[in-house]
Amino acid sequence: LRTRLPAKKGRPPGRPSHADGLSPREAEVAQLAASGLTNREIAATLHLSPRTVEQHIARAMRKTGALSRRDLAHRLGDTA
Repeated sequence: LRTRLPAKKGRPPGRPSHADGLSPREAEVAQLAASGLTNREIAATLHLSPRTVEQHIARAMRKTGALSRRDLAHRLGDTA
């Protein structure tokens, strides 16, 4: 069957990669963290678990090179 009807070529399966850039959700969580909200407050606002918020912030900090939430706020302000 594949010799007669080759598979369609499209984007690879799975989620799109954001490589070293922030994903839209990571950026959203990072902005809320930079504004001073706690993980619990961010979780309640975005209907996420506090652990998921923690993971998003950790990834955002790693990707931006931030060492603290204050540093994250500074780095997000520089890129905006």
